[in-house]
Amino acid sequence: ANTSTGTMAALRLGLLTLALHVFANSPATLFRLSRLSCLSNPLGSPRCPPRAHRWAPRARGGDRGDGAREYKEWRRLPLQPYGVRTTLMQEVARGKVYSLEQQLGVFNVAVNIRMTALVVDGGLMLVNPIAPTQECVSLVNDLAKRYGPVRYIVLPTTQVEHKVNLEPLTTAFPDAKVWVVGRQWSFPPFKLDLIGLYPKRIQGFLTNKPPPGGYPWGESVEVKVLDIELPGAIPTPFQEAALFHKSSRSLVVTDSVINVPTEPPPIVQEDPTSLLTIAGVWKGSESGDLDIDSAKKSAVNNKSNRQEGWAKTALLACFLSPSAVSKDLGEYIEKGFQWSDGWQSTFKALSTPSLVVSPLVSQLVFRPQAKKVEKWVDDLLEWPFQMVIPAHFSVARAGPKEFSRAFDFLRNVDGVSISGTLEDDYAVLDAVAKLAFGSKSRTSSSD
Repeated sequence: ANTSTGTMAALRLGLLTLALHVFANSPATLFRLSRLSCLSNPLGSPRCPPRAHRWAPRARGGDRGDGAREYKEWRRLPLQPYGVRTTLMQEVARGKVYSLEQQLGVFNVAVNIRMTALVVDGGLMLVNPIAPTQECVSLVNDLAKRYGPVRYIVLPTTQVEHKVNLEPLTTAFPDAKVWVVGRQWSFPPFKLDLIGLYPKRIQGFLTNKPPPGGYPWGESVEVKVLDIELPGAIPTPFQEAALFHKSSRSLVVTDSVINVPTEPPPIVQEDPTSLLTIAGVWKGSESGDLDIDSAKKSAVNNKSNRQEGWAKTALLACFLSPSAVSKDLGEYIEKGFQWSDGWQSTFKALSTPSLVVSPLVSQLVFRPQAKKVEKWVDDLLEWPFQMVIPAHFSVARAGPKEFSRAFDFLRNVDGVSISGTLEDDYAVLDAVAKLAFGSKSRTSSSD
């Protein structure tokens, strides 16, 4: 990465990532596309049949038939696992909070995406929509039998992987009231209800000043919104509402912090194909040609390979291209991700704290607007939460102290975002930031 070739390769990878973000927010993506080619998978089909085993006894799915997991709206945002989405549900706080998770990924970098079901007066509040397959809806209906109907659907973010499922979820629960953060956007700028993304019935917007008379759920859930705009040629709004569920003392967020587990989440292990692809070691034959059979054999489905695949997946998801992964795009196209020693220590640094800010978010979102982010964090610290529920990775048993510590990088503009990681781990992110904002986000602390 220190050579000019390596730098250009890193920049090209960063540009690809930026292009994917714009593509994901474009009407062409959000329309119901009729034809799309799935990404190739060296282990076989990009969509593998669900497995019958479980790795987490507390997680449970609904109807296990493939039909119940089919999601016809996957073309709105064509990410893995495409048209079949398994859902697992887990009780987070007894009788108060439930986590419903699916798998989501690109280029076989697959993580979990979470919708949180909060028990409120008279029923349920669903936060951060996921794909409403028959299985997912069945699991929510099981909760509704115990706690009452779905009263509210809340979209607390402007990020596309969460808002893309809002309209289908509101269709599945037509009596629910819909509340969202208000600065939703697409590129080019079209009215979102015209491109099939946004439901036509919005009851209200999440703000730092509750509407006259307060939110309809009363004081059971409090809301504080981060509202920033990322600089650049095309300023991009970024909003995230944090919700404090008083009865469970839970802080529900989206992408602001994560808790990276050392073991793969159960939903990712449901179909470990992506994990094994990332962990697989491509071996060449004596002639120098690619040996596909050796590649398949190298990715045996065992705990060690799943664990290695998860560690590398987490690094790719958070850093895009950490220092230990090759920046040679030609090599990636031919052989997949190629790794050198050092990824183990970076993963340990990423997964040891109970809470961290993903470098993807810290470098490209939070550093350019550090002062406003600090103000939002300080406001959240007033809540006496004991648990943090992000939309990705694991739930964390953590309070204000741990949450504040995750944002220490905002007060240390010259250092790395996560202690124990390397400067080179941020090379691609810094290249993207320099391209997008005109200067390294590492050194920016603009208001």
